[in-house]
Amino acid sequence: MIPASARRTVVTALSYGLLGLAFSLGVIWFFWPENSRWEPAVNSLTLVAGLTGIFVERLTAEAERRTEVLRAVADELQENQRLLNDERFSPATPTTRQVYPRLVVSAVDLALVSGALGLHRDSELVGLLHRWRDTVHLFNRRLDLTEISTFSNSISTEELAAFHRALHRENSYFAATRDKLETLLTRLPTS
Repeated sequence: MIPASARRTVVTALSYGLLGLAFSLGVIWFFWPENSRWEPAVNSLTLVAGLTGIFVERLTAEAERRTEVLRAVADELQENQRLLNDERFSPATPTTRQVYPRLVVSAVDLALVSGALGLHRDSELVGLLHRWRDTVHLFNRRLDLTEISTFSNSISTEELAAFHRALHRENSYFAATRDKLETLLTRLPTS
């Protein structure tokens, strides 16, 4: 399969080539107007060049939209990585109750609904983004439940430490979320 950038380049070159040829024939026709066979050639080449120009514009707009969406997703994933490295998620046992930062998925939501990633080449990425979105919602919900439990009046410091240990177990949801984020960051295309 030919990359999108190569297709855009070919179609752009074809458009400008046809316009250049139409211009050249138009100049020839201007200096020798008695030869009427140039008119259909100039008109046809101009029409074809205009139509291919529309095609080039659509390809370019789609590529720009995809690039913007991927850039926004990458920025959001890096912000989520920063949030997961927040000191409130550190393995050190807290001495006070914690309000944890929540992960965000607004750019991922935008990427999924925009249609910019609807191409066949992005099917694996779309699947990963759907799974990431579900993981973030479950992770944030678990943080909500943890905070509700730890902010009750009857919780002891031992129970608070147990909640924190559960958060940092080797097979915890926190570890699984971090792994999914790392996987998604490695599989995210650069453009």
